[in-house]
Amino acid sequence: MTVQSTSSLVVTSTPANGVRLISLNRPDKRNALSEPLIRSLLSELSAASSDPEVFSIILTGNGPFFCAGADLNDIAPLDEAGARACRYLEDLCNGFLSVTKPIIAAVNGPALGGGFELALMSDFIMSSDSAYFVLPETKIGLIPGAGGTQRLTAAALKCILLAQPMTPGEAKDAGLVCDVVSPEALIQSCLDIARTFTAENRQSIGFAKKAICRADALCRDDLFERDLYYTSFGTAEKKRGVDDFLAARRKRV
Repeated sequence: MTVQSTSSLVVTSTPANGVRLISLNRPDKRNALSEPLIRSLLSELSAASSDPEVFSIILTGNGPFFCAGADLNDIAPLDEAGARACRYLEDLCNGFLSVTKPIIAAVNGPALGGGFELALMSDFIMSSDSAYFVLPETKIGLIPGAGGTQRLTAAALKCILLAQPMTPGEAKDAGLVCDVVSPEALIQSCLDIARTFTAENRQSIGFAKKAICRADALCRDDLFERDLYYTSFGTAEKKRGVDDFLAARRKRV
């Protein structure tokens, strides 16, 4: 495995010809999404997308978590105006949409909130049997803001309104996950998919992905979701929920 580049937040490597592996690298923070991490991730996605030697991308997390979602320490001080002024949510969604090469999410552990939405932005989700999926935002006075309410369809009621976790098996039954494998077999299973994308089908795969993303976008209203997400930052429920969660976390440490 050849390491292409390493930063404090994202590590990239080439585990096989034509495959770029991008790993979120904040294991001490459960790979929570800070603005610097998002910027690093977008930079690596853009580099992989423009590299003629890369035909597919695998996204995973270092450590036991895939991604714990937004860093609540960053969210806590934001009101509605502050949330709307942050552009990295739009940039994240647009960044994934701009990648014409297949993205495979290798969900190696819990995918919470924005971490679950990261997986949903990918074209394929492969899950280890140690993972679980949950959109817990309503418990802290918020809602998903990166496509969670739009991409989950029928599964959204349990995940969002009840904020209950979804097991890998339930995610597979809902059609969200391609397969569930052991943690040890996860990256190899993703590589088995990734190797089907080659120089010979690069152009047609890119065209197909653009067409699918276009059709998908016409059926969704991400802007409506995002507007409600920002509005929720102005509520007393959000301030109380985030403050209580962070206070409980500090007590556990």
